[in-house]
Amino acid sequence: MRIRNIFSLSSQLVAAVLFGSVLTGVPSGQALAQGKDPEMAIKKFDRNGDGKVSRKEWKRDPATFEEIDTDGDGFLTVEEFKARFSSGEKSAKKESRRKKSGGDGKDGGNIISKDDLAPVTFKGFKRKPDSRAQQIELGLLETNLIPVYPDDVYCPKIDHIFGEPWRGPVPNRWHSGGDIPSSWDDPIHAMADGVVIAKFDSGFRGIQVILQHAPEDTGLDVWVYTLYSHFRTMPEVAIGQRVRMGEYLGPNGKTGVPGKKREPHLHLTIMFAATPKYALLVNEKGSLMIPLDGYFAGPLALMRRKMPIDTHSMRALREQERRVIIAYKKESGAIVPPDAKIIWPFTCR
Repeated sequence: MRIRNIFSLSSQLVAAVLFGSVLTGVPSGQALAQGKDPEMAIKKFDRNGDGKVSRKEWKRDPATFEEIDTDGDGFLTVEEFKARFSSGEKSAKKESRRKKSGGDGKDGGNIISKDDLAPVTFKGFKRKPDSRAQQIELGLLETNLIPVYPDDVYCPKIDHIFGEPWRGPVPNRWHSGGDIPSSWDDPIHAMADGVVIAKFDSGFRGIQVILQHAPEDTGLDVWVYTLYSHFRTMPEVAIGQRVRMGEYLGPNGKTGVPGKKREPHLHLTIMFAATPKYALLVNEKGSLMIPLDGYFAGPLALMRRKMPIDTHSMRALREQERRVIIAYKKESGAIVPPDAKIIWPFTCR
């Protein structure tokens, strides 16, 4: 597996842009304080007229939302905007929340700008029609792995595999995850211990949650990201929340799924990188989380529960090595095998 060299950066971070203006050379709080009206801020983002701004209504940098939301209730108020605009520096409470939601180290990593991403990473993860070469370099192609599901219980199975041509309405796209059909509202569980770093409701993925897993969470030598899509309703887990393997995330559904005939299913995307840094690109048409120098991995590659997990290494495996035994959680809560640190996202029964 080839991981690109990571160079340390000493440049000053550019302040988050709240109202479309570009802020450079001025600390974030000071720039926001210049001529900003808290009531106008509420009016700009408040879509339902309740006098406050929810995470769903906020269309800017998620990290900035967490900084402004000092009481952590998931809503921005006039008072919180006043506090934001009146100071050029984060308060200790804001700094604490920033770290909790993805500021430092293993509990969430570091949120970076998209400008910090290598061109091949940015283009490959955006998955535009002219980026197939970059996608292949980043591992977005079939792994040729074969799942081995248990005989004594039923586990929902993948029916649309990772890396094959996408069956959706956009041509020349490849499937970035594995689709696992299951009944409406079937519980979707965290595949490993980790931290919630993003929640989106946008594009063909609909309602989605992204977890970040440190090497000690999975037993692997890389930082892993599991992305769960198409929940029926927005999961109640909070940004920055630490979750345990097998913990309930939310109900299975089909939000964002194009086509009425497609049944409810989980779209499961796996990514990994050598560092915990990542960029968040928030857009109504399709929000993205892109790891710094990141790669795609197939769900079955992750279920091998050992290194390597990159696609090119999987494709080089001998035929007898391609069978992947699925670790899972029973309805009783028992984990099979008991020492597994990564399990199937649905209960097997």
